[in-house]
Amino acid sequence: MTAKSVFRCAIVSGIFCGMFLWGCEKQAQTGPTAAESSGMAKIALKPTIGEQATYKIMTQARRTTKWQGPVPDKATFDDNFNEELVEMVFTQQIQDVAPDGGVAVAKITIDGLKCLYSSKDSVSVDFDSSRKADAKNPLMKLIGQTYMLEFNASNYITAMDAFPPVLKDINDGTPSGQAARGIMLSEVVKERHGVFQLPPQGQEMLKQGDKWSKIRTFPFGKMGLKSYEKIYTLENVRDTGGRRIAVVDMNAIPTSEVEPKYLSMQAELGVPKMFDTNDSFTGSGEIDLKTGRIENYHENFRTSWFVALPSKQNDTGEPVVLNMSATRVYSIERVK
Repeated sequence: MTAKSVFRCAIVSGIFCGMFLWGCEKQAQTGPTAAESSGMAKIALKPTIGEQATYKIMTQARRTTKWQGPVPDKATFDDNFNEELVEMVFTQQIQDVAPDGGVAVAKITIDGLKCLYSSKDSVSVDFDSSRKADAKNPLMKLIGQTYMLEFNASNYITAMDAFPPVLKDINDGTPSGQAARGIMLSEVVKERHGVFQLPPQGQEMLKQGDKWSKIRTFPFGKMGLKSYEKIYTLENVRDTGGRRIAVVDMNAIPTSEVEPKYLSMQAELGVPKMFDTNDSFTGSGEIDLKTGRIENYHENFRTSWFVALPSKQNDTGEPVVLNMSATRVYSIERVK
């Protein structure tokens, strides 16, 4: 079902049905259900028409390449450092809920934005929408803009629509203009809103210690693909100020399975055998079970490659060593 079809259903009859269905569910939650009394919890989003929340998201991607010893002639990799840091504050308002409760449509309004793009030699983008000095920066055109997302109860983004028309005007070729367009790429938007994956529909009723998983693949250019099984565990459910909060931990392990969208790249971008690697991929989050909203989620991924070249030596006779690392940090928290 696309976002437009949800709109049509809601216009004809879905608004009444959706309000009735979701309203009944909220009424049923005034007391503990039989499942809750037995220690079970429903780990799923439960949007209601008109519901509004404000979130702050931070994403950081960093890559470093460093040689220990003299850089070999015609080296494939140079000493380098790149970092992209984006912080966005946005308001999410639920516009429609499908009559069967399968999907919901939200309008996203960009309220604030910070961007810092830097490399070993320079800073190409340094933007803060709260700074008066940045009023004429191309990125400022994104503030107040809206777009639509369709998502299901597992927080999987099923469709996107109505991207800001202002993007057509941001084509000046400057680093800030390129950053603005990059922020609104469909894959970037999907990742921004859908990193925290909840259990598949039909498997939402869980007890402490239950797990679910999702495959996550990262492309690293010449270094190939790295793929992981993100294993989520329901650690506990606690009562806080009249709310039931589900606490979820995530630990990922390497896997040969890749996301479907990367299948065509898998053979071409295989990881070189000569490199030793080291990985760490963890996360944690909280869900309000009463409102069915994500309260926060934090994820930290780090991988490194290491290779010693015995045929190349430094002044002390030790092998030249190449160290490369990549870090991805993601954070979302509800601020209102």
